[in-house]
Amino acid sequence: MSTARGNTFRPVFISKDYTGSGELCDMRPSPDGQKVALHLCNTEGMSLVIIAPVSGGRAVGEARGGWFRGWFPDSNQWLLMGDHLEVLNSDTGEARRITPEGETVTDAAVSPDGKAVAYTIIQGDRLKIIDTAGNLLREILAPSSKPGDRPEGITWSSDGLLIAYVWDQTVIQFNSFGPLWVAETQTGEQRQLSPDKMFDGFPIWDAQSHQVIVVRRENMEDRSADFDLSKLISNLWIVDADTQEWRQLTDLNGQGAWSPIWTPDGSAVVFMSNMGNQLNSWLINVDDRSLQQLTFDSPIMPRTLSVIP
Repeated sequence: MSTARGNTFRPVFISKDYTGSGELCDMRPSPDGQKVALHLCNTEGMSLVIIAPVSGGRAVGEARGGWFRGWFPDSNQWLLMGDHLEVLNSDTGEARRITPEGETVTDAAVSPDGKAVAYTIIQGDRLKIIDTAGNLLREILAPSSKPGDRPEGITWSSDGLLIAYVWDQTVIQFNSFGPLWVAETQTGEQRQLSPDKMFDGFPIWDAQSHQVIVVRRENMEDRSADFDLSKLISNLWIVDADTQEWRQLTDLNGQGAWSPIWTPDGSAVVFMSNMGNQLNSWLINVDDRSLQQLTFDSPIMPRTLSVIP
């Protein structure tokens, strides 16, 4: 497939034998493109992370009962979230806890340089930033302490200056929607980017700029879509975090888009959709909004797609 700017990509299918219930709820390649973290989960609480080579072959790491929350730059270490956070090494098998006793972690993300981790706890009243030894670097108070609302979907900008998150107002296990906020990592200053009464989710930064793409959900009243992404009515929107200017990327007319991911050059976005009542992946060019269908009659419905640099 090729983007409007002339950059070409090819689909890669990674297989891993697995027997049991669950779905592919996350899939993230390592920075060097040699490994991939495959995260299997279900609504009953099953969670399994498998670290496998992209080229195929034997898995090099595995963890049960936790959620994959990001690679470190060396492509060997990765972050696992259970009730607490651990840094695991797929080469040595070492596991090292970095959050204190007494905290229950609800979301986390590794900084681009691998020197810090941002996370939030079940109380939902703040973002915490620590170094990889667990030392507290900064606390950023959340917008309000309303019970049930908390920062989710934490993600760092590529320069490490900003953290985007969704101020979750849906209180469900998998797919969090609410207003999008950004926090400055050096000062702790925050600002809301989403207009009032909008429900955004799946925030992802463009690697080349301070643009964030989100899924804007339009059917909050349909509770079945809280868990079944194929029931979503939604569109993709892009916001510039510096100018706070929004623009709509897709216009799906009553159907849905989810799991967006930028191509490395920022020229296009790959996403899942139920267009035509079929679950398939698509690519949309950011400049002219032209679409390419990538899969046809797909037998699986991943929650997350990835682009390997």
